[in-house]
Amino acid sequence: MRKVISTFSLGLKTSTIRYSLMQVWFRRLWHLLQRVPLLYLNTSPRFNPFDKGDMFGAPPKENVFAQPPDDLNLAIQRTDSQETPPTPLFDEDISQPLEDFPRIKYDGLGWEMHLRQPNKKKITGQRFWKKVFVKIVYHGEKPVVHLYNKPDEKDPFQELPLEPPYSVSEIGAQQYDNFGKIFTVKLQFIFYKERPGVRPGQVTKAERITNKLSQFAAYAIQGDYQGVKEFGSDLRKLGLPVEHAPQTSQLFKIGSHSYEDMKQFTVCIEEALFKLPVHRDRALTYKMEEVQITTVDEIYVEQSEHGSILKQIARVRLFFLGFLSGMPDIELGVNDLVRQGKEVVGRHDIIPVVTEEWIRLEGVEFNSCVQQDEYEKGKTIKFKPPDACYIELMRFRVRPPRNRELPLQLKAVMCVTGNKVELRADILVPGFVSRKLGQIPCEDIMVRFPIPECWIYLFRVEKHFRYGSVKSAHRRTGKVKGIERFLGAVDNLEPQLMEVTSGQSKYEHQHRAIVWRMPRLPKEGQGSYTTHNLVCRMALTSYDQIPDDLHTICQYAYVEFTMPATQVSHTTVRSVSISNSDSDVPPEKYVRHLARHEYRVGVEHTQGEGPGDYIAATIRSTPAPIMETPIPQAADSDSDSSS
Repeated sequence: MRKVISTFSLGLKTSTIRYSLMQVWFRRLWHLLQRVPLLYLNTSPRFNPFDKGDMFGAPPKENVFAQPPDDLNLAIQRTDSQETPPTPLFDEDISQPLEDFPRIKYDGLGWEMHLRQPNKKKITGQRFWKKVFVKIVYHGEKPVVHLYNKPDEKDPFQELPLEPPYSVSEIGAQQYDNFGKIFTVKLQFIFYKERPGVRPGQVTKAERITNKLSQFAAYAIQGDYQGVKEFGSDLRKLGLPVEHAPQTSQLFKIGSHSYEDMKQFTVCIEEALFKLPVHRDRALTYKMEEVQITTVDEIYVEQSEHGSILKQIARVRLFFLGFLSGMPDIELGVNDLVRQGKEVVGRHDIIPVVTEEWIRLEGVEFNSCVQQDEYEKGKTIKFKPPDACYIELMRFRVRPPRNRELPLQLKAVMCVTGNKVELRADILVPGFVSRKLGQIPCEDIMVRFPIPECWIYLFRVEKHFRYGSVKSAHRRTGKVKGIERFLGAVDNLEPQLMEVTSGQSKYEHQHRAIVWRMPRLPKEGQGSYTTHNLVCRMALTSYDQIPDDLHTICQYAYVEFTMPATQVSHTTVRSVSISNSDSDVPPEKYVRHLARHEYRVGVEHTQGEGPGDYIAATIRSTPAPIMETPIPQAADSDSDSSS
């Protein structure tokens, strides 16, 4: 018993000693914390080393929330997101004026094109192409498309006044004759109909019906008759999901053999449609209200053969399509740097944005439906939208930062060695990563390499009713498949005319060029900084010639692709506020972002005559062996002489 009591008392003494030691430690820690200045107790999430403010904090002013007077020209300070490190969103240097975007201004008389006749397909009749001359003429402020039989005619045989619901289709290509295709574009009138269905991105009502269907399945399994009746009544109240399906009516189809003329004509039509006056003259009622906004970045880059960027011009276009009841007014909010901290919108008007990125808008242009005075006062975009009409609402210019890496980089080299010509192209995809969207791929990539006309026959194949093109062979470097894995030996593949590691390349006669197309880069599962190659080996015969203007014809390669995000300008639609609407339920909002890239890259021309300088300097020459020449001996006399 005494041993138990002594052990218990010893444990109490040990715990008391530990408790007293902990008290001493806490007292010392408290005294140390009291001596530490408040500077080191800042609990801000991150410290920005690039902040221009005082590190130790300036004393607060008398009125912290006072706004600076308007007459002071204070510089706007940029603020970046606290969640991610700051990155340059635009070029700070505005000393140089903005250069005009390509193809905006056209001073020509018109275009020589082909008109598809008759305009609509007929079962019994055949359609044909008719040569026409196209002009865009303004009657007052109204643009009109005139079609002439010849350029010098005075009166057109057909004219078409442009209206806001009109639009231009994407440039396509269709068979023209036995030898090749022709570029086509359609001028079309688009109107919309409400019908049952679900558009991509329209999920609100579809989700509700899906939830109801799951409940209906549970009621049916349990045999709950009352639950099934409730489902029927709820479904009748909710109604089927409705989509606004576009209905297209073709006005005319026009074609041209020149890709540049077709793009110029498309831009001129879009410029004329943008300046047309748009009005909302009547109030309609929709079963489902919807707003669709599309933001498009367009960038044009000129790059030298060594990879340096000579010029980059960018602009942003914002398109709007609304199906709203009554005569509503809309206020649109974008991430304009001037509007930072001044936004006052409702909870239902906010469009979720992952990061806070603010950009600078320059050279802003608006559609006629936007209230210009409201924008000049407070930089707010207010307008009365047209009914079910896809319009270009606004456009503005941005300055991309100079040190930003291009999302797709091309290096092209043309080497001429005697009668052999080799075209080699390497595409490097850094794997652009956005802070809010992750990896953004390059899609619908098209690279064009013009070639001389005298070399076209190398890429043509005669078929039954027309001429075709030689397609590239697919080469996956370092890939061994089939029985060769077990044999351990791989035969050297015969070199083909064209070889690619991704996509497909072939000669396209309408472009007069070798066209390399890829649906997506980087591919699914590929990492950053992947390289893709194209090799074209042309063996010329003694009858072929290398044209004198080869450097002029093959001076540039042309690249076009899209990206599913506004990664050039970082434009974001932050809010869509609707007032004076007849509906109590806020409409569905759908925002789509897109970037169109167009590059002109210089092609490096080299000569492959003889070995390189390094090989010629380091080659070992073996001396020729010395051949010993035999010494001729004197011939013996054959005469028999007697002594």
